[in-house]
Amino acid sequence: MKKIVLFALFIFNLNLYSQSLVKNVELLLCKNLNSKIENEQDESIWIKQNQELKKIVLANINKSNLSQSEKKEFLKYYSITYLNEGAYQTIISNYKESIILYKKSFTTARSINYYEGCASSLQNIATSFDYLGKADSCLVYFKKALQFANKSKDESTIAYVLTDLGYINNNLGNSKIAIDYNLKALKLFAKLKDDEGLERTNFAIGRIFDQLKEYNKSLEYYNNALQIAIRTNNEQRQCLNLNSIASIYLIQKKFSKAKSVLYKCLLVCKKNKYESISGVSHNLLGDIEFELNKFEEAKKNYFIANAIFKIDKNNFFYSKTLYKLAQIYYSENQIKTAEKYALEGYHLCIINKYPSEIIAVSELLSKIYTKQKKFEFALEYKNIASKLSDSIYYDENKNIALKAEFKYNSNLKEAQIKALSQQKKIATLESQRQKNIALILAIVIISILFTSYFLFHRYKIKQQNKLLKSRLIEAEKTIEAEKKATESELKALKSQMNPHFIFNALSGIQDQFMFGDKVIANEQMGNFTYLTRQILNVSGKKKILLSTEIEILSKYLELEKMRFKTDFEYEINLDGNVDEDYHEIPPMLIQPFVENSIKHGLLHKSGSKKVTINFELDLSEQFIICTVIDNGIGRKKSAEIKAKNETNHQSFSTLSIEQRLNIWNKNTKNAVEYFDIIDTDEEIVGTKVRITVEIH
Repeated sequence: MKKIVLFALFIFNLNLYSQSLVKNVELLLCKNLNSKIENEQDESIWIKQNQELKKIVLANINKSNLSQSEKKEFLKYYSITYLNEGAYQTIISNYKESIILYKKSFTTARSINYYEGCASSLQNIATSFDYLGKADSCLVYFKKALQFANKSKDESTIAYVLTDLGYINNNLGNSKIAIDYNLKALKLFAKLKDDEGLERTNFAIGRIFDQLKEYNKSLEYYNNALQIAIRTNNEQRQCLNLNSIASIYLIQKKFSKAKSVLYKCLLVCKKNKYESISGVSHNLLGDIEFELNKFEEAKKNYFIANAIFKIDKNNFFYSKTLYKLAQIYYSENQIKTAEKYALEGYHLCIINKYPSEIIAVSELLSKIYTKQKKFEFALEYKNIASKLSDSIYYDENKNIALKAEFKYNSNLKEAQIKALSQQKKIATLESQRQKNIALILAIVIISILFTSYFLFHRYKIKQQNKLLKSRLIEAEKTIEAEKKATESELKALKSQMNPHFIFNALSGIQDQFMFGDKVIANEQMGNFTYLTRQILNVSGKKKILLSTEIEILSKYLELEKMRFKTDFEYEINLDGNVDEDYHEIPPMLIQPFVENSIKHGLLHKSGSKKVTINFELDLSEQFIICTVIDNGIGRKKSAEIKAKNETNHQSFSTLSIEQRLNIWNKNTKNAVEYFDIIDTDEEIVGTKVRITVEIH
């Protein structure tokens, strides 16, 4: 009998061992397949390998005998298969389908806290939105990707996301932000000795200087990128850099140099069948011939580029070549043909919302219809170009929508305030009830102990009573501290949307609509709505990024600027050690002090008015020091004016902020300090407020 039992146990253990061995083999197979996919250049091959990888994962992922670590590994590869499928859809220009697949990859990666996978999925979603011409959505997903890249703490992942953020910010015209992101990425790539990253970042910085018309600088970075691409034998990236260099030579009217670079690029494209890149090269050759008035040669190149862009669905370059062809036929007095290409280009630009291209092609259509003596059409297209040239124009429906959104958010905020107030009352009652129960319980315990052990344990009872009292005092202190924190938060919440500020801002915007510049008025209404939304978003949070606080301050100061016409300016400075995208502070901390500077220091002053806000780290790097400096009338004169007005108003905003800081800061007491700024004649010429915020 014993032998049978031992044999059964042996068979059972052998079975467990064999199952474990099979799982390890399957995971090793997944790893090898994934490595092959990463190294394979032919998409027709790696997509089949990806299907094989997915089949293995699905066969194992739901097995009941998997450990947590094994299941996590299979889910990681499952996320990667979706990522690969999305990449394939991107290659064949099916961007909407690729976004769906990337989102599935993100969901799977998120479920197992695979942060590198999350960042990669979000990056690819952003890239697909970029191909679709949706720059705003692209920026949102790149920002989300950076959050997960930071969580992964993988410097390579972080660097690639920073490069992407630089790229999209450059496309949106945010050159300073774009350069900052790319320089951070460049530093990380240099540290990691990542040639691919260094090449892409040099290329990205070249594009930024290109747009800033700093052509010598852009050539320097394009050439750096080209040398790295040559060193790493990456011929596709070589072609992209050659096209960019040729584009600079074209702008500089160095046509022979540009042609030489483009012919070299076309040879590499032909060898590797880089159709899309060769289309850009032919388009640039067409531009060169057009500049040289060689219209027949220009047409040949534009038609080649056109055929490629039509297949690739590259609407941006396709619309540009259509416009150029229309220009050529117009200059050759072939008006009907020019009209055909111009109209096709115009409709494409309208669909894809290319404002600068719409303006150019509308101007050309106006000239075409003028030649045809179709003056009604000529005037119509001239008006289209004129309206778009005026930049942002007033849109009543958009204004109504913004007002409706503001009203909705205001109502939502009021409801939140009421809910907070109700929660506070409930908490107070609950606290009182618990204190009563604790007190009754204490009395009962003390009575029982007193009755039972008075004769033998008098000393022990005294010690217990002392301990009990000490605990009650500590509990009361804790409750009092929590109560103060809640009251402080409520005061800060109430002060965030100052009724006077709302009235002044809306009055200023209304004046602009009625008597001033409607473009500025619409822009300020956008600022006001954005500021309101941001305040509502951050009010319930304990801390926010410093960049968000600065953004709110900037929008607020832009609105305040309307009250002072032209004699008010402001400045926000960050010390090099402060990372606005990393360091966090409590929300709406600085704005009340800035408001005080404007209201009490600058409002009563004549002449130039200025507020300067500085952020820096102290020497120990444990505190963020913010200084708010104004060149106003000073505290003494402000107090005199306040006394004359006989007002009993107290600044709940700054008082509540100081209370919040006293609770927030654990290692300093002087969180807020005020100083008079005195000139050489010992006259008060302004006020400085120094706010110390502990970094948690």
